[in-house]
Amino acid sequence: MTTPWMAVLLVAAWLSLGMGGLGDSDVVTKIPKPERSFLVELVDADDVSFALHDFSMNGLTMLPVTAGKADISLDFAEIMEARMYLQDDRVLSKVLFRNQTTQEFMIDPGLAFYGLTDWGKLKITAGNIRRITFLGRADKPLPAGAGTD
Repeated sequence: MTTPWMAVLLVAAWLSLGMGGLGDSDVVTKIPKPERSFLVELVDADDVSFALHDFSMNGLTMLPVTAGKADISLDFAEIMEARMYLQDDRVLSKVLFRNQTTQEFMIDPGLAFYGLTDWGKLKITAGNIRRITFLGRADKPLPAGAGTD
């Protein structure tokens, strides 16, 4: 014979079985709309290459880095390429600028980057990026070494 409490416990246990999928989902349903649309080629840590437009760091078209104790925002328009190297809890980024200078910075590996491919929306964290090649603005791609407006 089951008591009312046993019945309640059985129903609660049965209902709990399907709750595993109610947490955060890995499905990217939308990306932040950046103020400028940049075209990039992104290569992830598994050497998979993506051609992206509307590329941004959480909607911003700046790369947030640190050098020493300083926080710096690098404008995407000034960057030709950023190579990322995961180092413990930080990412070393070697940045090649359009004026042909190179500088090393540190980046938080958890920073989220977004973009659109021809076939879907992409979200990736800095710790999973190997290289970003900035091809320019979507409305006016920039040649290597060119200045910006």
